[in-house]
Amino acid sequence: MDKKSKKKYFLNILIILLVGGLSIYFSIGSQLQSTIHYLTHANYLWIVICIIVMFIYYLVNALGLVVFARVYKKDYTIKQGITNSLSGVFFSGITPMSTGGQFYQVYVFNKQGISATFSSSILLMLFIVYQSVLVVYTSIIMLFRYTYYSSIYSKFFSLAIIGFLINFAVISSLFLGAKSRRLQNFVCNNILKLLAKVHIVRNYEDKRIKIERQLSSFRDELTLLQKNREVLIKSILLNVLRLTLLYSMPFLTAKAMGTALNWSYFFDFIGITSFIYMISDFVPLPGASGGSEGTFYFLLHGFLKGGTSATLLVWRFITYYMGLIVGGITVMISKEIHTTKSKIATSNDEVIVEEIDEIQLQDIKK
Repeated sequence: MDKKSKKKYFLNILIILLVGGLSIYFSIGSQLQSTIHYLTHANYLWIVICIIVMFIYYLVNALGLVVFARVYKKDYTIKQGITNSLSGVFFSGITPMSTGGQFYQVYVFNKQGISATFSSSILLMLFIVYQSVLVVYTSIIMLFRYTYYSSIYSKFFSLAIIGFLINFAVISSLFLGAKSRRLQNFVCNNILKLLAKVHIVRNYEDKRIKIERQLSSFRDELTLLQKNREVLIKSILLNVLRLTLLYSMPFLTAKAMGTALNWSYFFDFIGITSFIYMISDFVPLPGASGGSEGTFYFLLHGFLKGGTSATLLVWRFITYYMGLIVGGITVMISKEIHTTKSKIATSNDEVIVEEIDEIQLQDIKK
């Protein structure tokens, strides 16, 4: 990593600390005394449970990588998946809109013996399944609890609906464009050309070629998923578990703070937390800093009352800052990442040994 990249990541970390710190400071407000009270009287057994659940989340995330990686490299290990996953957690966490995670994962895959072509396919398949599961998961929540959530969260629920519709539009357009070449041609030759004429889109030919390539890649991965039903089913189940673990964290951290919450609220918290992520995912700051804390406070204050700020502090640390710490340590100490030799899997599932020059992240991005 060159000096320019290091400075950029260091600046992003400062932004995370500054914006996150200010958000927590303003969210505490008049709750300083109650926050101190809840923190000093916390149930440490529940805190340990929260940490364990979060590590299970990281393990499930790693297993999702392993499932697809073994399509190309049969001897890909769970340890390699954990290293790759935690590295992605770190770089996703310190870059705006989580843009840096996948680039670094391609780099790690290369070090682990999977070429950039195959690793791009793995990450694309992960995106397809995750995005599809996310949309279905949230649709079920909307379907069963629409009246309840819309009545108590009129303004924020509208934002959540917009976030859901954007996610739905992204995955739907990709599926339709990949399945229908007629639609692909219509978008590229008519809609895109019209947008170019009114100067909304620049470099029409470049954009057209890029869209066609992306849809072609998406089409290829869909075909591969359809042929590997077992891999697809495993990935779907892992993503359902992954989302459930992540969305359960506010309830679990609230229990750790000793708030008077009945278990009957558990599924309500999962639904509300899905809205927190649905809204904050569009905050253009590393780790959605500011947006996550603010949304959490406004959506859960009615349930948590005086324990809101204390729960927010613990939730944010365990679900975000702890990932940065563990992921950063993984990136620093992993011998596999820093080695200059790798085994690269070929298209015939063979393995050849070759020297790999140290790859700079900016080269991967290009």
